[in-house]
Amino acid sequence: MRKQLLKNLCAAFLAGFMALLLLPQSAQAQEKEAYVVKSSDKKTLTFYYDDQKSSRTGTVWGIEETKKEYGSTYPAWSGTYSAPESEVTTAVFDASFKNYRPQSTENWFFNFKNLEKIEGLTNLNTSEVTTMNSMFRNCQNLTSLNLSNFKTENVKDMSFMFLGCSRLTSLNLSNFKTEKVQNMNDMFYGCQSLTSLDLSNFKAENVKDMSRMFMGCQNLTSLNLSNFKTENVKDMSGMFRDCQSLTSLDLSNFKTENVQDMNSMFRNCQSLTSLDLSNFKTENVKYMIEMFRNCQSLTSLDLSNFKTENVKNMGSMFRDCSSLTSLDLSNFKTENMLDMSAMFRDCNSLQTIYCNNTWTCLYSWGMFENCTNLQGAVSYDGSKIEVSMANPETGYFTKKEITGVTTTTTEGDANIQAIYSTDGKRLNELQRGLNIIRMNNGTMQKILRK
Repeated sequence: MRKQLLKNLCAAFLAGFMALLLLPQSAQAQEKEAYVVKSSDKKTLTFYYDDQKSSRTGTVWGIEETKKEYGSTYPAWSGTYSAPESEVTTAVFDASFKNYRPQSTENWFFNFKNLEKIEGLTNLNTSEVTTMNSMFRNCQNLTSLNLSNFKTENVKDMSFMFLGCSRLTSLNLSNFKTEKVQNMNDMFYGCQSLTSLDLSNFKAENVKDMSRMFMGCQNLTSLNLSNFKTENVKDMSGMFRDCQSLTSLDLSNFKTENVQDMNSMFRNCQSLTSLDLSNFKTENVKYMIEMFRNCQSLTSLDLSNFKTENVKNMGSMFRDCSSLTSLDLSNFKTENMLDMSAMFRDCNSLQTIYCNNTWTCLYSWGMFENCTNLQGAVSYDGSKIEVSMANPETGYFTKKEITGVTTTTTEGDANIQAIYSTDGKRLNELQRGLNIIRMNNGTMQKILRK
């Protein structure tokens, strides 16, 4: 009897246990989930990762909920192009959220026009995030951001990340690891109040797009880009455009052999007095439209190493460079050029353009307009301002004389000690065209490489 009773009890316990296992999880204990709550007064947005979602008041969204506008996808709680988020002033990452691992923070605070502060950023673990595209885009009222805890070693996309953060005065991103980042276009575009930006640890070896990266950072006076390795970058258009307060820019480590677009790269860098681009390799560049336009403090520019055989458009390239007195364009070639319209327009201090070649192109209206001090083979004539005057024989160019050559010879590299360009720059190897070489016996020779 007792054995039968014990059997019955065991059976009942087992049946109850199995029934408990078969109950929905919500009937046992709610699972943790990540979600976002907009408070009832609509002023605060809080990020949670717990099992209390059903008890929260206000508007609640799951972290994966989205909405669409014009083909673009946004988090359900964020603003959009046509409907900015204008109510929230404070965002909070609750302590519970530190246990969540998002893989994307794209558009999380997109167009939060009145967001003034973000609290608890140390509770945001970004170790698995692969895209931060537009994360803080157009947060116009944010004055500071502490991102010291951000882990970015897996991020591939940082484009538009701080675009339009017009009241941020400083950003310390020294902890950012950017080895995997491929897109940095528009990253700081329109950060017009930034006076300092620490990118000392940025690695850029995998970045392909840097277009408009610093565009509109009009209060930045300096940038340390000494660690930037740019050998894979294809687009640098507008990269420093409208950086009106930059007084110097060291790009000596830039590698540009794969760049195809340099449109407006330095446009409106009004405080730059000099620019050393002697290391730039431009053989693949197709577009240089407005590249130096309105760099009104530049007094000289040596672009003698520029190779322009593939460039199609140089319209307004030096336009409004009102302090330029000389330009060395001695290696410029225009075989594929379509447009040089307004190329030197309003360079009214320009006296000398060094170039030994005759240029041709399809469009050249106003090419030399208002270059009133220009003197080449002939003096400036305001009625002759198109490409027909772009030559050193009957036009406004001045031939660059070759000096220090004692011997002329055909190509041969035996006993060569050093190789130089015709303007004296040290070369690593013989270039197409004329080279100056120093032999082991101390003599100088001229070598023509075809």
